[in-house]
Amino acid sequence: MKIGFYDSGLGGIKTLKDIIDMGLKEEIYFLADEKNKPYGTKTPEEVKKIAIANVQKLVDLGCEIVVVACNTATSVAIKDLREKYSQIKIIGTEPAVKLAVKEHTNKKILVIATTVTVHGEKLHKLINSLDAEEKIELLATDNLVKLVEDENFANNQKEVNKYIFDFLKPYNLKEYSHIILGCTHFPIVKENIQEIVKDYGIKVIDGNEGIGKNLLNKISEYKKTNVEIKDESKFQIKIINTAPSKAFEKRTNEILQKLPKENILFLENIS
Repeated sequence: MKIGFYDSGLGGIKTLKDIIDMGLKEEIYFLADEKNKPYGTKTPEEVKKIAIANVQKLVDLGCEIVVVACNTATSVAIKDLREKYSQIKIIGTEPAVKLAVKEHTNKKILVIATTVTVHGEKLHKLINSLDAEEKIELLATDNLVKLVEDENFANNQKEVNKYIFDFLKPYNLKEYSHIILGCTHFPIVKENIQEIVKDYGIKVIDGNEGIGKNLLNKISEYKKTNVEIKDESKFQIKIINTAPSKAFEKRTNEILQKLPKENILFLENIS
């Protein structure tokens, strides 16, 4: 069975890795749209057009389920994608607000995400549906995406930590119970953030587990209802970048380092 993943870059690779750790073992196509990154500072209309074009590529490759492993693209395009590609399953991503609100603490929750996600209607509707407007604060941290994508990320931890420290500095962290990572790039620095806030008892959470459970359930349902499908898929990750670079390959291999190299294949860009 062919499963598609799509993101503007490396964040979705981390999402994919976490879901593989949960048991995903299908033929996987990962489309990284580095040509058009960053998404977070584009207009919603631009992101929507880009998202539709990229999902079309995965549909053309035969993917039966597509994970939009990008909070920004999900926030503005998921409704249109599901309407346009009703013949397949489209799974979006969203900040793990529900999980944090369920903790029922009296403290506040900070959601960090890209500018488009922070100002997007989808996130605000989610917060309103949970009646959590007064306890949730939103913060755009677009530069964190650039730091995560940097080829020398492993050697730039001081710069990464300084950026995190600086955007958290205005907040009285004693008043917060959770920091929600509202961009799929941010789990790559989850440990950095957790280390900085460790003395405040703050939980740093992302939505990868929820995405993984949703995807694995969808795969199981698909195989049960499509009885003519023979499950002969071979576990392999085929990665396509709209702007191929050695830097991206290096960072991807760092994130997927525990997986056998023979299971990872970098393909040429598809037009």
